[in-house]
Formats: sequence, C-alpha cells, structure tokens
Amino acid sequence: MAQDTNLSRGAMVYEMVREWIALGQLRPGERLSEEELARRTGVSRTPVREALKRLEAEGFVQVIPYRGVVVAEPSVDELADLCVVRDVLEALAARLAAQSATDMELAAFEELAQEFEEAVAREDIPAMVESNHRFHEAIWSASRNRVLAQQLRQLRDRIFSHQTTTFTLPDRRKAAVAEHRAILEALKDRDPDRAAEAARRHFQLAEAARLNLRQRQQ
Repeated sequence: MAQDTNLSRGAMVYEMVREWIALGQLRPGERLSEEELARRTGVSRTPVREALKRLEAEGFVQVIPYRGVVVAEPSVDELADLCVVRDVLEALAARLAAQSATDMELAAFEELAQEFEEAVAREDIPAMVESNHRFHEAIWSASRNRVLAQQLRQLRDRIFSHQTTTFTLPDRRKAAVAEHRAILEALKDRDPDRAAEAARRHFQLAEAARLNLRQRQQ
C-alpha cells in the first residue's frame, strides 16, 4: 500500500513538474532540487525522485555531472528531430479525425478556430497560445487514438517549453489563422488526405519559424 501511495504521488509530481516546464516556469538549464520540489509539491523526496526519473526518460530533464538534475535544453538538431516526428503524427491525427469526428466535434473545431482568430485580432498572445492548444487537442481527441494523443502532447510540451511562442511574430499568427481554416475545411469535408496535408503544412511552417527563432536566440 505504501509503495502504491508513493507511485501515485510520484505521478502527481511528474504532472506538476512537467506542466511547470511546459509553461516556462522552470527554464532550460535550471537546476531541480529534490528537497525544493518536495517542499513545493508537499510530498517526501521519494516520489520526487521517481518523478524525476520518468521526466529524464522522456527527455524533459537531464542529469549533469557536478550539477545534478536540470531542465533539459535540446540542441537545434534535436529540436528539428522532434519537429519532424510531430509533423507526421499531427498529420495522422488530422487524417483520423476527418474520418471519425462527430458533427458536435466539428462545431467545436469551428468555435475554437474563431476563438483563435479573436485572440489574434486582440493581439492577445497568451489567449492565442491557449486557444491554439485547445484547437489541436480537440483534433487529437477526435482521432479516437489515445496513444497518438499522448505522444503528441509529450512532443508539444517538449518543443514548446524550450522556445518562445512563434505567435510573437505578427506574420506567423496571421498565417496560422489561414492554416487553421484550411485544416478545418478539410475536416468538415471529411477529406482525410486534405486534412493530413493541411495539418502537415501548418506544423512545418510553424516549426520552421520556431527553429529560426531558436537559432537567432543562440
């Protein structure tokens, strides 16, 4: 029973630390103290240690000699590799969603696309990020493949946590409006090939902008 409790607490700490990394509250290169994380999450160091092992296995943190556990910072090449995998999986999610989305889900896609467009009109970057995430998460859900959705969430969090959002670029957010519309129309037409291609194109353009931002920062 005690072991199960530690495992469940470890899962809780994992989710919390992963979210802090994804939101940028823990920055690349920042050292993670087991003692401090235990204090912040209200648990002992044992579940914190378990959570850090899982985060290391998934690439969110790394162990550096003489420094300990730090938030991972992938190289430009590693980031490019993550983006290539994401492109393929996002295209697959859109393809599956075009085949299985309900009318209610299609209506939800429309509402989320409009929310994003309204955020762009207001130049509200946090709202753009939030509505963009919700739009794509809705497509993952409509794919009816939980493993795919899990992998996409992990990829998104790893990529996003190490990069300023591309919506800081006015041209990129305007382009995203049109790209979302292209995905949405293909989904409404229940055209799997078009949906997959529109999603792939959307993420390739977004990630090209993301890599350029990363290279300029370096």
